[in-house]
Amino acid sequence: MAQVVTAGVDGTPESTAAAHWAAREAIARESSLQLVHVQAEESTLDRMVAPDESDTARRDAEQFVRDAAAELADHFPGLDISTKAAVAEPAWALTEFSRTSELLVTGSRGLSSLGGFLVGSVALRLVAHAQCPVVLVRAEATDMPYERIVVGVDIRYPCDELLDFAFEAARRRSVPLVIRHGWEPRPYYGARPMPLAVLALEDVLNERADALAETVRPWSERFPEVQVDARAVLEQPAALLVEAAQGGVLLVVGRREHTSRLGPLVGPVAHAVMHHSRAPVAVVPHK
Repeated sequence: MAQVVTAGVDGTPESTAAAHWAAREAIARESSLQLVHVQAEESTLDRMVAPDESDTARRDAEQFVRDAAAELADHFPGLDISTKAAVAEPAWALTEFSRTSELLVTGSRGLSSLGGFLVGSVALRLVAHAQCPVVLVRAEATDMPYERIVVGVDIRYPCDELLDFAFEAARRRSVPLVIRHGWEPRPYYGARPMPLAVLALEDVLNERADALAETVRPWSERFPEVQVDARAVLEQPAALLVEAAQGGVLLVVGRREHTSRLGPLVGPVAHAVMHHSRAPVAVVPHK
């Protein structure tokens, strides 16, 4: 696969922040940057009324992405920047670009009335279907260096791709890696419902801490230069990660590559942090 970081741009403040984030990431990875602008397809009725509009839309899209590339080139001289424009369904088109990218970056919208972030339908479908890690960036993202990388791990499943992404990100930035496994027990435990005793809670949490340490150990040996803080915590996983991702942080979560009758799914933890973390969120597909 070519070493290319792809950023979707559409003129919003969020996509501008995403493009700048992607440019810095491409430089850190020694990769090229590909800017993509996807103009939404018109309906069949629109094409019947104005059949030549699709050519105009494509020319407008090509001009838009060239202008965006010129603006980025001023900020990041020497970065290899290419452009692509398409008239298509945005989530589908960006998913296709994910097949030939090592990373795909897109903007995520502002706060809703409930205090969470509005993750648009395009971003949600992209995260669910993308073949490479996807990073969602808020408009308020700054050029400040990260103080740490935070990654959420579910020890019940293999997570090699997730840990590889997180350790590599921490190594490139020379920052500590904070690994968290959150666990919230059910109110009752066992075949005959009984409250889980405090001592039993401690035993289970210790078992999970040992399992987490065993999971992380090969990666710590492979990346000895990365300072690691790995803990299992008795707390709801999404809330734990959102709290840990305060300040200068990249938050990394996984998305298991499984489907339902409705198609690929974004898990509940990834879905929650996408909507509530102020930090950029990287969603990494894994087995």
